[in-house]
Amino acid sequence: MNEAALQCVDLIHEAMSDNRQIRFHYCEWNVKKELVPRRDGMIYEISPWALTWDDENYYLVGYEESTDRIKHYRVDKMQDMEISEKSRAGQEKFQNFDLAAFSRKTFGMFGGQDTNVTLSCENRLIGVVLDRFGRDIMIIPKADGTFRAHVVVTVSPQFFGWVTGIGSGMRIAGPQNVQKEYREYLAKILEGYEA
Repeated sequence: MNEAALQCVDLIHEAMSDNRQIRFHYCEWNVKKELVPRRDGMIYEISPWALTWDDENYYLVGYEESTDRIKHYRVDKMQDMEISEKSRAGQEKFQNFDLAAFSRKTFGMFGGQDTNVTLSCENRLIGVVLDRFGRDIMIIPKADGTFRAHVVVTVSPQFFGWVTGIGSGMRIAGPQNVQKEYREYLAKILEGYEA
């Protein structure tokens, strides 16, 4: 963590303590290895509700009033942060919020729609599935040495990349629209390798 990111963490804690929103630029890397503001320098206004640590990075979990959604941001990519005069919004969204469950289904799988998905997996992958989605998911053992797992995931290219990385021992068994999206994802990748 660099000093700027630690200052952001302090400001986020201060905003949560004072029940205030925060404003910031959210940045991404360019090919010159520079962090530049996303969306033409748009100011993000978020009600901060939690900080979490995943894969050696701090993430802010907060509520965006303009979209009525819970969102997350990597703290080291937040710049020009300031505490707003506006009171935090979205408290009702966080009354029964499970940060651990949110982290399991979200981090590494950004930017999609939450969907109930069924995975068909070889039994040797039970540890991989439980590590990713937790022990509260529904598992249905099958007689052929596989099991079905019913999980809620953020359907996105990152989710598809995760499934692909597991290999042929895991298959998206449903719903059909997610299977179709996954086939299109794979076909687009294969296009890049055609002679």
